[in-house]
Amino acid sequence: MKKIKLTLLLISFLLISCGFHLRGTQDLSAVLPEVQIQGTNKYSELGRELIHTLTNAKVNVMDESDVLLSISQDSFSKRVLSLDSAGQANQYELSYRLNFSLIKKIKSENKEANEQLKVTELIPAQSITEKREYLFDANLVLAKADEENRLNNDMRKAAMLQLVRRLMFLLKSNASK
Repeated sequence: MKKIKLTLLLISFLLISCGFHLRGTQDLSAVLPEVQIQGTNKYSELGRELIHTLTNAKVNVMDESDVLLSISQDSFSKRVLSLDSAGQANQYELSYRLNFSLIKKIKSENKEANEQLKVTELIPAQSITEKREYLFDANLVLAKADEENRLNNDMRKAAMLQLVRRLMFLLKSNASK
């Protein structure tokens, strides 16, 4: 018993000393202090998830901002992967696709003192795709419908985390140029 405790203690010290730590949340506030979401309703599932994820990344989600996170596509699809001997589907592939771009509005004044709006793409159109597979059993229809809903929610959450990581990477690489 003492050897097991000693081994676990030694492993934990090795992990701590090598610098291992969990990733935690991203802090986007240095490269993206505020943003306006365009292309989705803020009360929809996607809108609420976007606001939650961006707020956790320390980004202020505003109703009006010079920086727009434009969502051009948010869609789920379902595809049959295999059939049983009776021709009924018994395995499905679920897909989630999110297309986005980051745009900055720049106000410029011309000689007649009229303001014109110029748009610059900070991040051109990008696509995030998540896929999951699950087995279907016709005897457990309600349970499998619940599993499909959970998988769809998990794919959306994974896409949101990937969106934040991409924003962080691309904005930092654009700032260093």
